[in-house]
Amino acid sequence: MKSSYNLSKNLFPKHLISKHWDIYPPDFQKDLFNKDKIKSFRSNELSFKLNDSLEKAVISRTKKVLNQLIRITGKMFIEKNKEILVGNPRTIKISNKAYDYHDLFIIYFYHTLYPFLSEKNKNARFFVCEIGGGYGALAHCIKKNFPGAVYLLFDLPEQNYLSNYYLRKLSPNAKILNLDALLKIKNIKSVDDLQIEKIDLVGYDYVILPGYLIEKIQNSFIDVFINTRSFMEMNIETINFYFSHIHRAINKSGVLYCVNRYIKKTSGDTIKFKNFPLDEKWSFEISRKSFSQPLIHEALLRRINFKNYKLKKELMRLKPYDANFFKSLI
Repeated sequence: MKSSYNLSKNLFPKHLISKHWDIYPPDFQKDLFNKDKIKSFRSNELSFKLNDSLEKAVISRTKKVLNQLIRITGKMFIEKNKEILVGNPRTIKISNKAYDYHDLFIIYFYHTLYPFLSEKNKNARFFVCEIGGGYGALAHCIKKNFPGAVYLLFDLPEQNYLSNYYLRKLSPNAKILNLDALLKIKNIKSVDDLQIEKIDLVGYDYVILPGYLIEKIQNSFIDVFINTRSFMEMNIETINFYFSHIHRAINKSGVLYCVNRYIKKTSGDTIKFKNFPLDEKWSFEISRKSFSQPLIHEALLRRINFKNYKLKKELMRLKPYDANFFKSLI
């Protein structure tokens, strides 16, 4: 884990790190590698900006979200899929049961994805790729329920280190491929020479790599792409980079689950959901205001083999209601 972190950190292109995420001091690894701190990473600064519970978890808000989620999923679904053991999360007791505020949103995302994952699960192995997966909460939830999934996580080195720790703690026998091991398996010394083929990944449960290496994966084999609440924190260059590889790597019937703010400016650029660089070969299966977060849009798009000329107009009609919105009404 440490060697993969150091390698990823040294190679990560500066231009792909937005102002929002340029927050880690040079000596941050001292805290990251601290055994006591990482044991409680869900309640300390190690999960800052990737854990709603650090900033927003109050009992009234958690109760509200829990009650809303129960109406959507039912209590049994929540109890089956909640995860409050690893990382010492800041749980809140409601009706004598403990809940983690951030975890409730993970359960909602999984519930939305469930029918689409079930569709892909008809294959013996299928491939899920999450961009900006944080500490791996959604990855664990999906993999626990769909053991046939090969789950790829592309993120910053700090998040990759946390997800490695988190997923290993939850699944000690899981086969996890990280950067250091991948270079050894491929018998190369430089990532410049790296090509990641589907066959390289089939035997693994999780593949955890720095985000820039998404450009190295084979074309047309990802079944499900996921990004929840992190495209909105990237600069425009990074968003364009990721979407170019989503379009390249998704298979002909793949889906993209995208949950992001209508507008956000913390990356150094003004990022609007409606301006995400989707090509025209997508069709909305879900397009709605996100669960319990009215400033965020939730979309699930399916890849199609023809141009959908309505897509651009559908995107323009999203908030903010600017000149593009009024043009879409004509």
